[in-house]
Amino acid sequence: MTNSNFNTIVLAAGKGTRMHSSIPKPLHELCGRSMLSLILDAASQAGAQKNYVIVPEKHKEFLNHLTTNSILVTQKEPKGTGHAVLQAEKQINENLPLVVINGDTPLIESKTLKKLIKKHQTHKATATIVTFNSKHKTNFGRIKRDPNGKITKIIEEINLTNNQTHINEINCGIYCFDTNWIWNSLKSLHLSTTNELFITDLIEIAHSQNKIVESIEPTNEYEISGINNLMDLSNAEKHMRERINYSLMSKGVKIIDPKATYIDLNVKIGQDTIINPNSYIYGNSSIGENCIIGPSTQIYNSKIGDNTNINSSLIKNSTIYNYVEIGPSSHIRDKSIVNDNAKIGTNTEIKNSTIGSGTKSGHFSYLGDSKIGENVNIGAGTITCNYDGEKKHETIIGDDSFIGSNSLLIAPINIGKKVITGAGSVVNKNIPDNSKAIGFPIKIFKSEPKKGNKIGNS
Repeated sequence: MTNSNFNTIVLAAGKGTRMHSSIPKPLHELCGRSMLSLILDAASQAGAQKNYVIVPEKHKEFLNHLTTNSILVTQKEPKGTGHAVLQAEKQINENLPLVVINGDTPLIESKTLKKLIKKHQTHKATATIVTFNSKHKTNFGRIKRDPNGKITKIIEEINLTNNQTHINEINCGIYCFDTNWIWNSLKSLHLSTTNELFITDLIEIAHSQNKIVESIEPTNEYEISGINNLMDLSNAEKHMRERINYSLMSKGVKIIDPKATYIDLNVKIGQDTIINPNSYIYGNSSIGENCIIGPSTQIYNSKIGDNTNINSSLIKNSTIYNYVEIGPSSHIRDKSIVNDNAKIGTNTEIKNSTIGSGTKSGHFSYLGDSKIGENVNIGAGTITCNYDGEKKHETIIGDDSFIGSNSLLIAPINIGKKVITGAGSVVNKNIPDNSKAIGFPIKIFKSEPKKGNKIGNS
């Protein structure tokens, strides 16, 4: 009977110069998550008790990418992978198997790590490594075995001799070691020609000591994709997007063209929702059931209710409720709330505003810093003039009001319930309930409007 508990060391201190980026390589994102956070999640799901993350001396950026069971360990000077692992010696006290993972393998899955631990414990190995037989061997070390199939060493690609280049079995950069054995063995490593200590040399040491060295293959080939440059990152992201899209489709989400649909890992989408091509759904967004999203729609960190249609529009950091229609070509942003049965038509921008149930803004309007009641009609070209050059001000519109086309609402302003403004009016003072307001300067008529005698267009 094996115990799946283990500790993990993630090697994340490398400079990643081939990325040609100021962002540390392990913090580059794919599908809304950094490589580091993806690796840490996989390790935790597989049973890791603690994740020791080896980071460079300047590592403030890493703090937002850690799991709750993560511990940062600093490697002040980059002296190789073996030296990096050695930095965690004083912090690891438990006699649990120690999994070491390169920080540029973001597609590794928890089931492969569980498989690694099981093989290591079942065979009572000193070292167990993840290997793969591949015809695409560039930038990978090779696994050398003796005639009996036992692993004898890992040969770095740069050190291959002519009669070794045919070796197809590659080192994937994921290892499991016996904790009691690894520390003294690391200290016995010899410096390379670049004055570095390499963890790969441990395999030859284990073999020379007649220790058991085992191996497993990953569940899927894509898991061992090492990210060395932005082209590698793009290819890895394609794999992950495919996994995300197919997972959603298996749960009842209809994605018309998965290759032209971009959905982040943390996104949740309900059954029978349709995602049309060229749609981008980012961050912690959630979408309910029976919605139609797209085509050509972007949604960032927003919550969308049920039975809502969003066509060719941009939604950011907002909440859209049920039976809402938005678009085409509209922009909802920055803490906006659009309530049930509202309709936001073409070329409308809403910022930091609440739109009441049943309210309609058909086309070409800007509604900023506003609280708009229920069943309000916003005419074409309406603008809330919310900025005086120094501060933003609020516009309030009561229920059942009718704002005529090309109205300018000079905030701060409070427009009451059942108010009508004439087309082209400039509203620069409060309007009481049940009033008409026309012209500029605005003239207010306190009377009930006759049925069918609305001033302005929608």
